[in-house]
Amino acid sequence: MLPLLLFVGVELIWGTTSGLLAALGLGFSQLIWFWFREKRVDKFILMDVGFLVVLGGLAILFDNALLFKLKPVFIGAAILLLIGYSAFSDHNLVMIMSQRYFKGLMTGPFESWLMQQMLKVFFWLMAAHTFLTLGAALWMPHAWWAAISGPGFYILVALLLGISWISNQQRRKKWSREEWLPIVDEEGKLQGQAPRSLVHNGKVKWLHPVVHVQVVTSDGLWLQKRPMHKKVQPGKWDTAVGGHVAINEDIQSALKRETREEIGINAEGAIPVGRYLWRSKIEKELVFVFAKSFEEKITPNPDELDGGRIWTFEEIKENIGKSVFTPNFENEFLRFEAHFYKTQAQVV
Repeated sequence: MLPLLLFVGVELIWGTTSGLLAALGLGFSQLIWFWFREKRVDKFILMDVGFLVVLGGLAILFDNALLFKLKPVFIGAAILLLIGYSAFSDHNLVMIMSQRYFKGLMTGPFESWLMQQMLKVFFWLMAAHTFLTLGAALWMPHAWWAAISGPGFYILVALLLGISWISNQQRRKKWSREEWLPIVDEEGKLQGQAPRSLVHNGKVKWLHPVVHVQVVTSDGLWLQKRPMHKKVQPGKWDTAVGGHVAINEDIQSALKRETREEIGINAEGAIPVGRYLWRSKIEKELVFVFAKSFEEKITPNPDELDGGRIWTFEEIKENIGKSVFTPNFENEFLRFEAHFYKTQAQVV
């Protein structure tokens, strides 16, 4: 974006030709610098230079009063394409360019989402300004056009910064009062972190890690009953232990903590069974599954669960698909059924 911004600034002071030459000089310098650094042509810089050649060429070729007034409209339309594509698609070009030029910039899913929210506001403000500039160029006196296309743009930027600051202050206050969760890729590698309310809002669906423990007895699986106040699958039977991995917590630590908090037993000896991706209407989880053989009485935490009991494998199979169990448990049971039988055989 630097060549385009330089073109706008120089053109306002010294004219179109000077603006075009300055911008092209910067653009070609960027291309050469990037070539020596990366040994390849940067497609974003190349697109900038190409756009400037077309825009500047038209401005010089058709240098008349109306086209002069329409140049801010052309520039605004070009910026709108970039901003709109970044704000409303899965490919945030602005973030990609920021990563390219600012090494070490935090660019996890949460940071990218924050930038997209700001870009959406800027898109609509820029769209209003561009259409207003177009109307001023076609139907309003020159003085009105000059005020809208010149100072009006800086008022727009100031308005954007003000809206963003107020919005961020409100969000930070809200997010500071809630749990934050780690965001990972499909291999479990940490990508960042985000507030729980965003992770579970059903829209962004950032992948986050959870641990499940299937408690295997000689008679079957001990399952928990989810309380009615739970937002997800209230009143249904579910895996004995299930919970989120916390920020700065590894899988083993989360396994021990969740097992102790929910059913009050020690997770020592729990066997890793596997992992899988689980998608629901509100979230996407990377589930790490463990099996724990246990024969003693279990007293579930009444603040976490609404009781629990042992289900035989036959009972579980008979009730699958009848809205007795959570869909997640049914998927997990069918996926790892052989592992649970093997663990039960070891118990017996």
